[in-house]
Amino acid sequence: MTTEFTRRMMLGALPAFTLAGAASAQTAGSHIAGPVAMDINATLDAWVDAYGRPAARVMLNGKGPFSFMVDTGSTTTVLAQRHVETLGVPITGTATVAGTTGMAETQVAQMELIEAGAVQKRDVRVAVLPDENLASIDGILGADIFAGKRVVCDIQAKSVRIESTRRPVRSTRGTMMSNMNVRRGLLAEIEGKVGSVGAKLMLDTGAQNCVANKALSDALLRAHPRLQRVEDMKVFGVTGHVLTGQFIALPRVELRAFSVKDATAVAVDAPIFDLWGLKDEPAMIVGMNLLSRLRSFSIDYGLKAFDAQLLADLAARNSAAFG
Repeated sequence: MTTEFTRRMMLGALPAFTLAGAASAQTAGSHIAGPVAMDINATLDAWVDAYGRPAARVMLNGKGPFSFMVDTGSTTTVLAQRHVETLGVPITGTATVAGTTGMAETQVAQMELIEAGAVQKRDVRVAVLPDENLASIDGILGADIFAGKRVVCDIQAKSVRIESTRRPVRSTRGTMMSNMNVRRGLLAEIEGKVGSVGAKLMLDTGAQNCVANKALSDALLRAHPRLQRVEDMKVFGVTGHVLTGQFIALPRVELRAFSVKDATAVAVDAPIFDLWGLKDEPAMIVGMNLLSRLRSFSIDYGLKAFDAQLLADLAARNSAAFG
């Protein structure tokens, strides 16, 4: 079979092969302090980095600013090794960090204060990772900082807002309207579809590209056997592990709030899906190669709701497709 990919498909996928899934950092066997209870509505001094991921300027123990990636796929905040000594933060132990591609034992540091805009959190335990695993960023701002709140990513304005969760919207029958699950209290999950295959879709602003598990790849092969695939694509993770998978030109991806018909993904047997309890059912990490096509989007962890504002060209394509 002759495989042909459009320039747009390849441009959307290539960043994933440098640091895909870098922000899917979690700790196992180590308690991480929960978020501070406060009513916040803060705009972070943020932008979108070279890979399309939202980033923010963060103050650590009153020093900075530092460049932290805002990552909805990470349950734990992460600090680059080079800042441990300069900040004078104590190492309090070790923990197992689970990235998309594998697990690694790492040190845990105690941070007195993390500030991002008006968001302040004290006594935060952060995972410490080698500098080379974090590329040019200083750390990762994980969902342990903004769990229970509403995160708004305005792609066009290059800003991130953290707001109080909105009040529940109820239907005429009195039941709460939500379109998102929160797996393990921190991970935003949509019950969506990839082509005709139902799948768990994990919203991950720290992933450059979509990553499909083996169960989804196999289901797509049965349901859509003509999908274009390229072998031997490598995925480099935050823990330093490398996986080899298949690049796939996906059929339409539906996330309730919007749909895209020309997305791409890398299909790999990634350990993170097993950790999430998603090894045996179709699932995919939805990265910024898909989310960055939107004008803006919000993830409300308290309300369990995902909302998206489409760019004009995407809205026109979707209207024509559904018309």
